[in-house]
Amino acid sequence: MEYKVFGCKTNKYFAEKWLAHPHLEDKVGYFIASCVVTDRAKAKWVKHALKKLKTLKEGEKLYLSGCGNIRDGVVDPKFYEIYHELKNFQDKIEVLPEDPSDFAMSEEEKKKMMQTKLRSLRSKNLKQIFTRKYMVVQTGCDNFCTFCLTVQARGRHKFRPIDEILDEIHTFVRGGGKEIVLTGINLGAWGAESSNDFQDSQFVHLIKTILEETEIERVRISSLGVEFFSDELIDLFKNERIIAYVHLSIQSGSTPILAKMNRHYDGKKVREVLGKLRNLNREDGVILNIGADIIAGFPGETDENFADTLALIDDFGITQLHAFPFSGHVDHYSVPAGVFPNQVPNHIAQQRTKTLLEHGQIEKRKLAEKSVGKILKVLIEKADATGKFFGSTENYLACNETNFKPLPDQKIARGKIVLGKYLKMIDTSVED
Repeated sequence: MEYKVFGCKTNKYFAEKWLAHPHLEDKVGYFIASCVVTDRAKAKWVKHALKKLKTLKEGEKLYLSGCGNIRDGVVDPKFYEIYHELKNFQDKIEVLPEDPSDFAMSEEEKKKMMQTKLRSLRSKNLKQIFTRKYMVVQTGCDNFCTFCLTVQARGRHKFRPIDEILDEIHTFVRGGGKEIVLTGINLGAWGAESSNDFQDSQFVHLIKTILEETEIERVRISSLGVEFFSDELIDLFKNERIIAYVHLSIQSGSTPILAKMNRHYDGKKVREVLGKLRNLNREDGVILNIGADIIAGFPGETDENFADTLALIDDFGITQLHAFPFSGHVDHYSVPAGVFPNQVPNHIAQQRTKTLLEHGQIEKRKLAEKSVGKILKVLIEKADATGKFFGSTENYLACNETNFKPLPDQKIARGKIVLGKYLKMIDTSVED
């Protein structure tokens, strides 16, 4: 079944599970993982859904999952009121839960699921649709940031048990997997009773256990809140099995704006953490790549507040930016900040977003220039018979046949990690 995944790595994880699920095994049509993070994100997937609905043949359906479908972690009963553009296509749409484990299977589907488990790695259903394995180890959030819909859509913080996580990694490694991406809605809160209790996080213990008890070659850590960056966590990024790329959910570098956002840190803490990361010396000598989530144009953000955020990119070499203009959300969804005073005009928020991305691109080029001539490891994500390929280094630089020269004894193949010389930056991004 063809598919399109919108949004975050959590959506990619559950999409992969849905596309291997017995309920969809004999179905024909198209699958979409929806996203609700901003008004623009909602509009994009709805537009794509309408386009696909008009091309469906007799007997085909559109299967919808993702956070755009849910409220408090379950399918939203008001789905068609919220997405009224889809109301006339209800006979061609099946709205699914985000997590396949929340789906009530028929007896026949349960039998298929058991057969899949018994077939284990021989099953075609265990084939990865992504080269790296996205693993949701935590979901939900208790923080109630004033810009965020997460609590409304995905519910409160919860995390998977460590044995279950290790079993999934062992299975992936036995199948030839090389890289996992640990992800969650508030990932750093793993092991804590509440995501607000960041001092009770057991996330460092989880990472150390994965390194000690599995043979996975590359562990990538997804976006983390600034408050979770203890010295112990920062030290983990020295380990050559940890991808030399760290992504922080910063949102702003301005203390007054962070307070309005209801974040658990201030601008001083952000700079302190970034300084420690930038001065980190890894065991393999690879330069740490730093990325960040940033919101531009939050209500009340002045030019001075924005300058505090922009300075973070220049001062600490932040390259991989997920920068978006503030979204107040409309219709049935709302966030507290959507009605805050001093809303920033959209054209200013858009311009600030553009400026952030431009500065990030400058820093990315600086990182690439520092990496030229270095021997790096590239995970091959795509490869064809003509010799063309695409992949990413251990510090998340994009590579293909024009800017990466494999060593003579290295063979290019999808899913393999290849040693070679980095030659120059290419104008493309690694898929998140």
